[in-house]
Amino acid sequence: MAIQNNIIHFFPQVFCSVALALCTCSCAGQNSSSAPEKTSQSVRVMSWNLQTFFDAEFDGNEYSEYKTAKYGWSEEKYAARLDRLASVIKALDADIVVMEELEKEAQLQDIANRLSGTFYLSKTYRYAAFAKENGSSIGCAILSRIPIESVTVHSIDIHASQTQPALRPITSVLLTKDGTPLVLLINHWKSKSGGAERSEIWRQWQERVLARLMKKAKGKNRAVIAAGDFNKDISEFTKRMSSDGRTNIILKGEENLAVYSPWISEDGEYSENGSYWYKNEWERIDQFFVAGSAEITDFCAESTGDWAYEDGHPRRYQLWNGSGYSDHLPITCTLRF
Repeated sequence: MAIQNNIIHFFPQVFCSVALALCTCSCAGQNSSSAPEKTSQSVRVMSWNLQTFFDAEFDGNEYSEYKTAKYGWSEEKYAARLDRLASVIKALDADIVVMEELEKEAQLQDIANRLSGTFYLSKTYRYAAFAKENGSSIGCAILSRIPIESVTVHSIDIHASQTQPALRPITSVLLTKDGTPLVLLINHWKSKSGGAERSEIWRQWQERVLARLMKKAKGKNRAVIAAGDFNKDISEFTKRMSSDGRTNIILKGEENLAVYSPWISEDGEYSENGSYWYKNEWERIDQFFVAGSAEITDFCAESTGDWAYEDGHPRRYQLWNGSGYSDHLPITCTLRF
């Protein structure tokens, strides 16, 4: 499969006296991996499904409601969505921002321009990457304050009895902070549209690829974190208690791999809330998984900002009137490695 792989970008920054806003989160749900006690680096990571974040150019590969101005999509509405996205990124103040459902790499420059107003070099996002299959409508991206050393895209091409649908690749990003490497694996797995059981085979294949990539990184004694929209609730993964009394999630592959999820408390219970509100129920389909010398020290499905209603449900974007943000909540964590 052809992949858009022109994916490493370095953005110049424009400096002015606009300070970034910070917010605090009262979420509990802390859950750590069995990483070594001594850790030398710490970063904040954010992951957010942006809900069909197209630009205002009509290229022909957009979803039907965005292909023309017939349904009300416009330059003005795109600019408003950019401003809202930038406001959320500034508020949550993560060092690494992972985004799903972005249309094209040029949008990263649009986002970076709206994030550039600060005197503080430590607050600027100077590194970015984007990947999607050629012909696909949407892909995944990263903005980072941490240097990106390399990016590798892993696609799936399976010949089975069921015709393979379009699948988004897993993007492997190698970052370094003060010489310490971190492997970030960006995911957006196959949705359940067309039926959960029928589409499960493709999420299983994506799980196999992720298990292999995480195991490879762990074998090199590197910290590794997987992030993104897995379209699979945490309760749908295999759960197992380890010998040290912690709850593992088992990623199934050629060799199964135990990883840790912050959606699960130390006593093995799942969080009652989630990041995606669907048919009047919470779903916990946006994930962080860690392995190797990585430890999650806090985690939050961010539900206390303008991007959420007072009841904590995500403020879905409405094309007809241009209101809202996304049908997912952003999730954040602090990662020590």
